[in-house]
Amino acid sequence: MDDIQQLGEMLRHYAASEAHKKQLFDSQSVVWARRIHELFGLIEQWLAPVLLPDLLELHREPYVAFSPALPLESSSFYSEKLTIVIAGKPVEFVPDVMGPNGQISLAVIGLTAARLGSVSLVGEASGAWQWRKTNGLKDPDTFVFDGNFLAAQLQSLIPRERA
Repeated sequence: MDDIQQLGEMLRHYAASEAHKKQLFDSQSVVWARRIHELFGLIEQWLAPVLLPDLLELHREPYVAFSPALPLESSSFYSEKLTIVIAGKPVEFVPDVMGPNGQISLAVIGLTAARLGSVSLVGEASGAWQWRKTNGLKDPDTFVFDGNFLAAQLQSLIPRERA
């Protein structure tokens, strides 16, 4: 095989590999967006019995996930973000850019207890969601995310009466 033939063979393999990567990315992106949409629907179901104007409200809006490595202008991660307003305080569920192997995570803004801490939701391969609270360099505290857990977190935002 001469160098031209070898170059052609290498280019065909590369093109096939890139096409496969794009196909995998596209299918993972669809799952990423669907799981986020389903999660927000679930949160809406959980909180439906306690929706009260000016006390607990839910809002969904279109959102394009981006990161320092993937600027908004070139991101293809179209989804939505969910905002819960409780007692006048917003809690936002904001999707992060899809991670390796279709990893799904959402930043939860408005519920951080510690100055340097953060809260996120991570979609597991099983379909469940995990609440992760990170504070500094130690391993994150993780909890199964369900309606009761969310309600307990939101309760912390309701001002307590001082006696």
